[in-house]
Amino acid sequence: MRPRIIILIVLFILFLPLTTMAGKLYKWVDDKGQTHYTQTLPPTDAHRARSHLDEHGIVVKEVDAAKTEEELRQEAEQERLRQEQQRLVEQQQAQDRVLLRTFRSEDDIMMTRDGQLQAVDTSVRVTQANIRRLKTTLEEMQQDAANRELRGRSVPKRMLQDIETKRQALEAAYSSIIEREHDKNRIRQSFARDLKRFRELKKLEQSDDPIKEARDSFDHALQNVYHCQSGDNCEGPWQRAKAYLKAHSTTPIKIEGDHIVITGEPMEDDDISISVSRIDDRKRGYLVIFMDLQCKIISLQKRLCANGEAINRIKQGFRSELAKAGDLSQSLP
Repeated sequence: MRPRIIILIVLFILFLPLTTMAGKLYKWVDDKGQTHYTQTLPPTDAHRARSHLDEHGIVVKEVDAAKTEEELRQEAEQERLRQEQQRLVEQQQAQDRVLLRTFRSEDDIMMTRDGQLQAVDTSVRVTQANIRRLKTTLEEMQQDAANRELRGRSVPKRMLQDIETKRQALEAAYSSIIEREHDKNRIRQSFARDLKRFRELKKLEQSDDPIKEARDSFDHALQNVYHCQSGDNCEGPWQRAKAYLKAHSTTPIKIEGDHIVITGEPMEDDDISISVSRIDDRKRGYLVIFMDLQCKIISLQKRLCANGEAINRIKQGFRSELAKAGDLSQSLP
């Protein structure tokens, strides 16, 4: 046999495995860094990254290593965050479209806001009128009960129950005023956000911060409300509140209970009547001390008081005075 023919036969035998393994050869690396070429991938190494080779030894496909449970968890979390972000973007775009369709100018926003605030103020005025009637009725009932005791007569149980019912109604009315202020704050905050966003969309000048102004307005409106801190039984601030009432009211105390103190109705133009009540705000989970001030109205149209400046000063000093209580309750007799 000729040498040339022998050489061709040997070469054919050597390259035969590659042709028979076409499309079935895997290239992968084990934990020791050793490279393997196999027709099948061992089950224990099925998770590894690998390459698929054709009959010429050329890579035709790359397969990444299987992800670990932690990698899958992180990938799922990233996808969840991307979807949430997209949802927020779409939500903001929808809100922007509604905002621009609803309002044509800043004045439109302010007028709508003021209309809603006025509606709440109307409700507050009705409640304030009811408070005046309740205080007058309660004072008369208390005086009637006191006169009975002075004459040596017992106070009927029904009368005591009626007095307690009126007290509870008065506290509920005070709570309603506080809640209406929270309603007004929500309105201001909502329209402040709308105004700020409207300016951004219209590329208008941002000369002020409407959100901060809304927050400051709410804080000013609740100058006569003191929120007891968590864990504080309010005894120290409550004693301060009663002392503050005595120091600033021009009318004598008519009703004094564990949770409410009321001075007499204003009779003179410059009279200031003050009530303080300790209220359990169950909705928000804390106690509040509320101070209500009344004066003799000299203008029904504008509901002005002759002593308006003095009333403003009393309101402004209320919370800071109660905040001084500190450990006062521990030193009280």
